[in-house]
Amino acid sequence: MSLPEPLIIRPPTEAGSALLRVTRGCKWNRCRFCGIYTHLGQPDFEVRPLAQVLRDVRLAREACGPGVTACFLGDADPLVIEPGDFIHICRAIREAFPRMERITCYARSATLWMRRVSLPDIAAAGLTRVHVGLETGSDELLRYHRKGVSQRRAIEAGQAARAAGLELSYYLLLGLGGADRAELHVRETTKVLNIVQPHFVRFRRLWIFGSQEGPSCPLYRDVQTGEFTPQTPESTVREMREMIAGIDFPTEIEAIHHNVHVRLAGRLPEDREQMLGRIDGFLALPEETQAREYSKPLAI
Repeated sequence: MSLPEPLIIRPPTEAGSALLRVTRGCKWNRCRFCGIYTHLGQPDFEVRPLAQVLRDVRLAREACGPGVTACFLGDADPLVIEPGDFIHICRAIREAFPRMERITCYARSATLWMRRVSLPDIAAAGLTRVHVGLETGSDELLRYHRKGVSQRRAIEAGQAARAAGLELSYYLLLGLGGADRAELHVRETTKVLNIVQPHFVRFRRLWIFGSQEGPSCPLYRDVQTGEFTPQTPESTVREMREMIAGIDFPTEIEAIHHNVHVRLAGRLPEDREQMLGRIDGFLALPEETQAREYSKPLAI
């Protein structure tokens, strides 16, 4: 049996979803801390022909049957394609899977801002949630890490997504400010969160991958030259605590990825004290116990 073309990365929450590849790789592909699509074998960005994607919708229906209720569209930023084509794909998915409850995709803030006028039509066609790598709310850090968006546009993009009726899932990178800009990272990121009020806030930890001979993210070279000094593992735990403490709107918190030192999940505001208590309990452990957690290798 033929199967849809596989994509490279999906959110952990989409493990049970049908996976459909709309684009290959990342069109932006400039963030200092990333380069992951290149590292995983997709150095160039490509938009798949609409006919190929629609064929994969049919193949997914044949392989999975009509009962699928969730679908994730990859790779990094499929909303960069023509809005009419994206709408066509969403409608085809809804037609192929009549029980479909959720269609989601990754989206850059810059692309959401660019598509803000089309977002209501895209949502009406069936897209329900966007997973956005906000990473940080600091203009200084957004520029340094080459995210390609300003704080103002990130805010406007998030507000546009919410106004269109889309669920907004933000990913934050603990440690992105390095040793000297951690306070800036926490303060400005919390500011953006409280303005936009995403439905989900998901924590990940900065992973600086590379070697002298092999593939590296650009940030790896900055560490080698001394331009960027990574934070201590403990400081990333404290960053997460400060952000959770500073969020002043109802939202779902998720820090379940294996590269986060303290794994937790809950809803604010009702679970705030429980989550903060879990972090404080970890920070109160003997140093050697914490060190064992900190020594675990970083991963995607």
